[in-house]
This record gives sequence, structure tokens and C-alpha cells, in this order.
Amino acid sequence: MNKYRNLMVMGAGAVGGYFGGRIAERTSSNVTMIVRGAHLQVMQEQGLQIKSVDGDSEIQLDAFKNPAEAVNPDLILFTVKSFDTPQAIKKITPVVGEETQVLTIQNGIKNYAQLADAFGQERVIQGFCKIGAGILQPGVIEHKAFGEITVGEMDGTESPRMHALKGLFEEAEIPLHITSEIVRKVWLKFAWNCVFNMITAVANVTVEKLFEHKETEALCYRVFNEIRAIAAAEGVQITDKDEQNIIEPARLLKGFTTSTYQDRQRGKKLEYEAFTGAIVRLAGKHDLEVPHNKTLYALLKLVDNN
Repeated sequence: MNKYRNLMVMGAGAVGGYFGGRIAERTSSNVTMIVRGAHLQVMQEQGLQIKSVDGDSEIQLDAFKNPAEAVNPDLILFTVKSFDTPQAIKKITPVVGEETQVLTIQNGIKNYAQLADAFGQERVIQGFCKIGAGILQPGVIEHKAFGEITVGEMDGTESPRMHALKGLFEEAEIPLHITSEIVRKVWLKFAWNCVFNMITAVANVTVEKLFEHKETEALCYRVFNEIRAIAAAEGVQITDKDEQNIIEPARLLKGFTTSTYQDRQRGKKLEYEAFTGAIVRLAGKHDLEVPHNKTLYALLKLVDNN
């Protein structure tokens, strides 16, 4: 049963817009999008369009720039870029009530801690998503692949709030997975992004292109193995099977554009500090060498448009 009556999407770009749009379209929940720029203007005037491999939709919903205009959200879907997390926390603080839950499905390994510090672990749910989506034009989201969310409690239990989320996403027909090892699962998603988002952004190519040359395929594995060593130093075990499950399926993603590659194409600020930057900093903390990630980091600084 869906207990969440008022949902606010903080940062309704491609990811937040897709999931929030599906919830608005398919459930009884009231959905408010917090967004900015031309995307906001079109949503306010014409609504949101989703052009999807699963069928197109036109959805009418509320959209604002200021979270304070949302109607007492009992669930906030937090989907801003990692570099916007501190400022976004300040903006949503006035509307986070005693019963409000904040679900982060952001990329990276640091956002949950920032949210939990701000609002308490009892109000923040850690998760991540798997989706291929982008903003085709203001007010229009293109959904190419996947579209699922994984969540979990830090202690591995299936708590009442996990089941409450399950009810919401079942009504929205969005696959939701509850895991007993959310920290490890977040690290696996983080590793995928550190390899494929970062290398495709530097090389300016889609994912499958990295497997067309043995040298770039080998680079994917070398970058991954450095990340694996950092994870182990942080107490997270990534196995040989994880390596195969992460890297090998990527060669089948024909035409898949990572979010960081999309950002470079559009001249937007690149979200690399949350990925390769985090690896480089953790390497320093643990006195480990990560030469391939350091090289990627230098190149990303060079190609960043901001």
C-alpha cells in the first residue's frame, strides 16, 4: 500500500524527472518537481513529456524552483548532482518535517553521509538507480533503457519504511529492489560509474566503443582494479565475479550515453569529483597508488567545461 501522499523531487533532471514523472502518472501521490532554467519553464507551461522505450507520456504536475513551495512532502526523492548536494540540503531543510523521508538515488559514495548528518539516519534512505535517460530538450525526457531503483538499510534489515517504498514503487510500476548489503551495492554502482562515466567523458564516446580496442578494454579493467583496492581499504569487498558482472555486460550497451558523457556534450559541469576525484583522495588517505585514476582525473580537469 502506498503511504506517501506528497512526493517532492529535488533536482528533477533526467533521472528525477523520469522517476517522479512515472509516479505522478501512475499513482495517487501528489508530485512536485523542483527544477530550474528552461526545464522549469516548460514544465510549468506545458507539463512533462517522457519519450520512452516503454511508451510515451505527457504528464501534468507542479514544478517550482524553490522547495518551500512544495506541499509538506512526506517523501523527497533527492536526485541532484553530487556537487550540488550541500546547497540542495540547505534548500530542502525548511520542508523536512519529523515524518519526512529523504531517498537519495544519487551517484557517488559520499551523498548519503551528508544527508544523514543533516537530517539523521532515521530520515534518510540510501539507494541508487539503474537507468539510461537524458533531457532531449527542456520539458522532454528521453528514456532509453532500464529504470529501476535499489534501496537498503545500513543494518541490512527490511524495515517498515522499506516496505512503504515498495508499495509506492509497485503502484508506479517501477522495479524496486531491497538489498541487505546497500553499502557494497552502492560501491559496485560507484565502480561502474568510475570506469564508464569517466572514460567515456574523456574519450567522448558511447560505452560500447571502449571495447573496440584491446587497449581501452584493458584500461577499463585497470581502472576497476584500482577502485577495487580502494574499496578493500574502506572495508568493502569487491569480488572477481563482481568485476565480470560490472564490465562484461557493458560491451552490449550499444549507443549507451553515460550521464557524464551527456554533460560534456552539452557543455555542462562534469560530475567527476564524486567519482575519480573521490578515488584519488581515498588513495591518498590509504597511501595507495592509483595511476590510471590519477591520469583520468587530470584529463577530466582538462576537458571539464566549467
